[in-house]
Amino acid sequence: MDVFDLLSDAKAHARVDHHDDDAAIMLMLSAAAADVAAAAEYDLPEDADDLPADLRFAIIDQLALLFDARGGDTNRPVGLSLAASRIVARYRGVRMCPVNP
Repeated sequence: MDVFDLLSDAKAHARVDHHDDDAAIMLMLSAAAADVAAAAEYDLPEDADDLPADLRFAIIDQLALLFDARGGDTNRPVGLSLAASRIVARYRGVRMCPVNP
């Protein structure tokens, strides 16, 4: 998926200056999209316009979390933002695994 289509909305949500260098933001946005897609067990579409609105928001909110934590302790994993974790939970659903006797 081309995450560049999410850049403007993501920068507005994270309150990032629109004149800043976009290279670091694009890396964080790609990481956020990968985090959300993996947690939701969802294959990202080629076009960002085909992405469901709730997953789009989850990616954007995850970017804001990554952006806020960019100068923090690198030994602590960030995990998903609260909004993203609630959204991806709807996509995972419930699984039944057989128990070996």
